[in-house]
Amino acid sequence: MFDLTRSQLYLGIVSAAGTLPILLLTLPGGVVADRLNKRKIVIATQTAAAVLALLLSALAYSGGIKPWHIVIFAVLNGCVNAMDMPARQAMVMELVGKNDLLNAVALTSSAFNAARIVGPAVAGVIIAASGAAFCFFINGVSYAAVIVALIMVRSTKFRTASESKPVLAEIVEGLRYARGNARIRGILLMTSIMSIFAMQYASQMPALAKGVLGVGPKGLGMLVSAAGIGALAAGVTVAAVGHLLKQRTMMVSGSLVAPAGIILLSATRSYPLSVACLVVIGFGMMLFMMVSSSTVQIASPDAMRGRLLSLRTLLFSGVAPIGALQVGVMAQYLGVQPALRCGAFVCAAAALYFAVGSRAIKASD
Repeated sequence: MFDLTRSQLYLGIVSAAGTLPILLLTLPGGVVADRLNKRKIVIATQTAAAVLALLLSALAYSGGIKPWHIVIFAVLNGCVNAMDMPARQAMVMELVGKNDLLNAVALTSSAFNAARIVGPAVAGVIIAASGAAFCFFINGVSYAAVIVALIMVRSTKFRTASESKPVLAEIVEGLRYARGNARIRGILLMTSIMSIFAMQYASQMPALAKGVLGVGPKGLGMLVSAAGIGALAAGVTVAAVGHLLKQRTMMVSGSLVAPAGIILLSATRSYPLSVACLVVIGFGMMLFMMVSSSTVQIASPDAMRGRLLSLRTLLFSGVAPIGALQVGVMAQYLGVQPALRCGAFVCAAAALYFAVGSRAIKASD
């Protein structure tokens, strides 16, 4: 999109388009996850994601791709994610149980972020050599391994609901439970603040790379990989010593470290220092997200876990259009770095409040 438009605002629009369906469909997706076999849901969503990636590749190869095409694909991919995330996250608990959940989330995150480290760096090289269309094609083909792995998972462990209320009634039931549980309520609120004011730094990475740091696709790939390195380090840390630390301590640390890294990123034009800042940002973001996710899952009743995780997804990804648009507009008129800095200060202030004055976060000890 940035190559087609050279617009920071369009970067925000694409990010918003990809997450807007989550705002509308995630809560019904949580009901579906509570009712149906989670493994089959994830197989269906991963297959749909593969088809979309291959179609995008074909359109890019045709040479007729337009900005509105990219927006449409982002919307469709957002619809797939809205149905995928609640089922995929709830599936982990049913595979490993509560006692090993934090380690399972950490190891899953480590595997994901190992790919995040390699993928963007390789993609930067491929884009420079062969163009983006070939990257989209590789992405589509790669889903085959995921789908085969899911088929091999034994389905007998996955529970389904025996009785069903109307969808709206089940959604309301989940919302009431979240509102009445101080631990879940506080974590969900902090998650939404992180999403709006901190996580959306990623949508402005192309503009930061080209407009501020003066690097091309390879440099952008390394910047994204740096965040993956930090996230991987967080996953390994939690897997190794997470059982020795309080969950509250880890959540608060992550929610403070991430905006601190963004503030530093917004104050430098040095490429090496920017890479280091992104390692810090990735570490803080992933530390908060891993521990908060496992805490919500443990605090959720089995029959309601999909709905509560869908609410967390809604407040993490569903509100992301707000964050993407606000940072896109601010970057367009103030510049990328001031826009990132403003959001980071808001997030840091909220994190300090939750660290010092919130009974909800203290309840996570």
